[in-house]
Amino acid sequence: MAPTVLVAPARGGVEDVRVMLRDLVQAAATARTSADGVRTWAVLGELTVSGETSENERVIEHDRIGRQAVRLAVDKTLCVGESRAVRALHQGAVMEGSWGDEVRMVATADEAGAVLADDSGWRPGPDDVILVAGADPAVTALAGIWQEGRV
Repeated sequence: MAPTVLVAPARGGVEDVRVMLRDLVQAAATARTSADGVRTWAVLGELTVSGETSENERVIEHDRIGRQAVRLAVDKTLCVGESRAVRALHQGAVMEGSWGDEVRMVATADEAGAVLADDSGWRPGPDDVILVAGADPAVTALAGIWQEGRV
C-alpha cells in the first residue's frame, strides 16, 4: 500500500495550501478509522501569493502557513528552498511550537527527496497522508516519489 498524496495545484498558492492543510488533516482522520499510526506530512516549497504583494507580505503569509501546520498538528513539515519566505515558513512552525524533529528545512527538492528516501525518521509510511505544494515544479514533482514507489 502507498501513502495518500495530496498535490496542490500547479504554482501552489498560500490560499490553496491553507485549505489543503485542513484537507490533509481530515484525510488522515478518515484513514485512522481503518489503520493505526497514520501520520500527516507537509512538504512545502515557496508558495505564490495572490495580488501584488511586497516581499515582507509574502514572508508573513509563509510564516502563517508554518504556524497553521503546527496548529493543525501536522506530524512532519519539510520546508524546501532557501528563500526568505521558506525560512519564514520554517520559523513560523518552530515559533508556533514545533520542536525536535517535527520540522526540517532543506535547500533543494533534490535534498528533500534524499531526506524522504534515506532518513528513516522522515520516511512516510504506507498509511500516511502527505501534502506536497510549491510554486517550483521540482517541489511538486516530489509527489512522484510515492507514485513511482521509489520510497
